[in-house]
Amino acid sequence: MKKILLLLAFYPLILTAQKEKVKNDPNHDDKWLHFGFSLGINTMDFNIRNSQMALDSGIYTEVSMLRPGFHVHALSNLRLADNFDLRFTPGIAFGGIREINYVVSGLNSNLIDPDDVPVRVESNFLEFPVLIKYKSVRLNNFRPYLIGGLNTRLDLAATKKTWGRSRKENNLVLVKPLDLYYEIGVGMDFYLQYFKFAVEFKYSVGLTNVLRTSINRSGETIVPPIEDAIFTNAIDRMYSRMFMITLHFE
Repeated sequence: MKKILLLLAFYPLILTAQKEKVKNDPNHDDKWLHFGFSLGINTMDFNIRNSQMALDSGIYTEVSMLRPGFHVHALSNLRLADNFDLRFTPGIAFGGIREINYVVSGLNSNLIDPDDVPVRVESNFLEFPVLIKYKSVRLNNFRPYLIGGLNTRLDLAATKKTWGRSRKENNLVLVKPLDLYYEIGVGMDFYLQYFKFAVEFKYSVGLTNVLRTSINRSGETIVPPIEDAIFTNAIDRMYSRMFMITLHFE
């Protein structure tokens, strides 16, 4: 990230050493509003903080495996100034799976059944990102940029789940459906003859604790069953993270 920021800082100086070429779609960035769509892949992760009970019992939790998912977004871009855009890119991200492993040391090794780990958590998100895009000076048919903002995500996979086991699922750790993220990233615009194409790398960090310890449903409070409560109680806080590689077509 530091190298990319340095490159952007010295980018205007590099322009003087470049030869001018014919620009594709030279008025593309002059439009006050334009639309497009995005496709990409992502990896979802958790930042887990162990509870005091876990530390006292010698239980250590970690995300042992990440399985990538993919996302599809609509794209709307509002031009604010020569170098600034406001972007709204609602969409869906699905298929991402995280596996939480529980390691028990010492005499308490019987607290966790080895057949129950790792615990699998799958999420399918509705996403509503609102982002500010800072564009550097255009060089022929290329233009690097920085992007950042906030993203509200609704986890559709978490809305109806409850604790327990079944043939298909092992719901021992549940997450809250709603979370707010801050996002920051870098990208490069490529101006083609009929449209603009961009490659973007973005990091997204959840701001709220998504570990679910109870569910209020139809006036009833549901908590983890006693035999499964240790999987939830071993975690104090759990924050979502996501890394995305996205292709934009505008």
